[in-house]
Amino acid sequence: MRRSQKLTVLRTLRATGVFSAAARLRRQDTLLILCYHGISLLDEHEWEGGLYITPALFRRRLELLRDLKANVLPLAEGLERLKAGTLPPHSVVLTFDDGFYDFYLHALPLLQEFGFPCTVYLTTYYCDYRLPIFNLMVSYLAWKSGRNGIATGQGRLQEVARLMDQAVQSNLDTPGKNDLAQTVAQEFGIDYQKLMNSRLFQIMSPQEVALCAHQGIDVQLHTHRHRTPADRDLFIREIRDNARRIEELTGRLPEHFCYPSGVTSPQFLPWLKESGVHSATTCTHGLAKSSSELLMLPRFLDSCGVDELDFESWLSGIR
Repeated sequence: MRRSQKLTVLRTLRATGVFSAAARLRRQDTLLILCYHGISLLDEHEWEGGLYITPALFRRRLELLRDLKANVLPLAEGLERLKAGTLPPHSVVLTFDDGFYDFYLHALPLLQEFGFPCTVYLTTYYCDYRLPIFNLMVSYLAWKSGRNGIATGQGRLQEVARLMDQAVQSNLDTPGKNDLAQTVAQEFGIDYQKLMNSRLFQIMSPQEVALCAHQGIDVQLHTHRHRTPADRDLFIREIRDNARRIEELTGRLPEHFCYPSGVTSPQFLPWLKESGVHSATTCTHGLAKSSSELLMLPRFLDSCGVDELDFESWLSGIR
């Protein structure tokens, strides 16, 4: 009911010109940083619609940015102009978290077609493995199984936790975890080789990352192992290992960061500064303002679960 009422209000505001008026006002002091996680290779948007978007819907988003005359800026320029108060109307920054293969396959050609800059926050450990991220794969397998008790809701969370614990107790390395995932797939009657061939939940290879950078994609920090330890030395190690590998792959030293899984803490800020990080984005919904802390920047997470009208309301600033 609340969602229906919200959409009714937004339709009225758009029809009466409020969206356009708000957009004209949203100039130098706010920046919309859009966040994406994945573009479906198969049916991931049906598995986790709050994280994934279809290739067709992502194209539609880019069409809206073009048709509504958004100024899509590189991350560094957007932040610099935000602080200087010189942002043009409809200022937007595009970001992708993790650096999955689906970015290379689907997003890169679309971004080139529309001529939009983009930042990829890359977690680098899995770049050197042609293997899926274990926790994502076993969650997908549990869902794909369709079995009562483990396919949805709390049951799926418990099944993933059980398998994660099994991997820890067995001291499995990355290939060992993949073997376990394959065993789970066999138990569920799922063709695991087909999933492997599709590159589902796999991070881009070093060659693909290098090509993205060559094509103008801004590759930035997301920790090496996709984790934010509460220990200072381990945290800084994650940043430095990540930065070193990105520099090896792209030839450029990164200085912008994204918190893995949106996990933030005030204690991280001095450690990020110590590591030479200039900005850090969160998963907190909001428009970045000139007064925003650069190491705690809000974004808007777009996905299949976001109505087009809601997307437009964020672009105009009415939300």
